[in-house]
Amino acid sequence: MAELLGSCEEFSVPYLDDIAIFSETWEGHLKHLGRVLELIAKGKLTIKPTKCKFAQDHVKYFGHVVGNGFRSPTEAKIQRVQTFPTPRTKTQVRAFLDLVGYYSRYIPLYSVITAPLTDTLKGKAKRGDIDWTAAYEEAFQELKGKLIEKPVLYSPNFNREFIVQTDSSGMGMGVVLSQLNEDKKEHRYCI
Repeated sequence: MAELLGSCEEFSVPYLDDIAIFSETWEGHLKHLGRVLELIAKGKLTIKPTKCKFAQDHVKYFGHVVGNGFRSPTEAKIQRVQTFPTPRTKTQVRAFLDLVGYYSRYIPLYSVITAPLTDTLKGKAKRGDIDWTAAYEEAFQELKGKLIEKPVLYSPNFNREFIVQTDSSGMGMGVVLSQLNEDKKEHRYCI
């Protein structure tokens, strides 16, 4: 699929048998859709119309809601993080970090917040119980809280200046790229 749609990578993202097509305008979208359909026909592939969604202003795509120049986690995934039980073993900590790590782009200073939890995984033993401390609980709850805030990442506007913020400490480092919108509010953006 990626090879077939190689000339359309500016406005489409294929993944296995899914294709997301995105455009700035309705006219542009019709043109992009036509091009993708033309290539699918040329490749002798077929489309099942009942599995297609056309002209959506946003779509759910791999645990994200994407559209109108923004991206955010789906409610179902946020709920899954919220209902995750307090970890008591290294395996459970690892499972939680895997789940919340998928959304690390939405969480400023993610590596700093997770540092106490990743420290629980140190040592030779891959499994085992953990003596859950107040520091672990604080990091666990803070990570959950960051996703409750319904974080949003915006698409960059290359006609505006970018703001680069960096920070580091002995526990982690991070960088945030953002821009000011029309109302002079700062928004993080997604890549």
